Amino acid sequence: MREVSACLIFKKREFMQRYQDSAERTADRLLLLSDHGEVEGAIQLLETEGYVVEQANCQDVGMQVLERLNPQAILLDLERPSVQSLSVCRELRQAFDGPILVLSAETSDVVQILGLEMGADDFLFKPQPASLLLAKLRSFLRRSEKNRRYCRRLVELGGLVVDAARREVSCAGQPVPLTSREFDLLWCLAENARSILSREEIHQALYNSEYNGFDRSIDIYISRIRQKLGDDPLNPRYLKTVRGSGYLLVESPA
Repeated sequence: MREVSACLIFKKREFMQRYQDSAERTADRLLLLSDHGEVEGAIQLLETEGYVVEQANCQDVGMQVLERLNPQAILLDLERPSVQSLSVCRELRQAFDGPILVLSAETSDVVQILGLEMGADDFLFKPQPASLLLAKLRSFLRRSEKNRRYCRRLVELGGLVVDAARREVSCAGQPVPLTSREFDLLWCLAENARSILSREEIHQALYNSEYNGFDRSIDIYISRIRQKLGDDPLNPRYLKTVRGSGYLLVESPA
């Protein structure tokens, strides 16, 4: 009886983990590059797992594709790896800091070393069990997301530094004392630096509730933060009001 109970608990945990993994992958976008056309099976497998996949030929990839798709990972499916085809890794790495995984039937040490030196993160040999391919892809995506979150714990805009790990702010080398709520608002803008956030978006982030259209607390906090930063409210350098749209954190020339 205990063995059955333990088995049920394990199955439940396994199901919940799969459910959680699936939810986390919902928005993951992948770019699948190949030097051949037989990738429909791989695309179907990845899309079934909740990934958004875009395919392109190795020779056709460019900055336009990366900017439009903004992928979380790139899969490079090479039937016959060569110096020319692997050099795509080097070109991609110059503009992409996420995982680059090479799928290939070639197991030569020389080919692997060449690919890794050119910017690939790992080689996955074909034929590869689907479960192992997906597990490795998830592992790289989790690690990449963790690194992105860690890097975003500190935002610098000229002389303004917002440190989320320490919950500290400095401007022109001087500490800026903020209340907890003021810091949360500033960090919300810092995470989205150079992008306009509406009052609705800021209110949702701060209070986890919809904006009712009447609450002016955000405007008050903005005014206080500007004052502590030494920002001129009529011509602010960092914290700008975009009339009819919201607020924007950006560094303007002094």
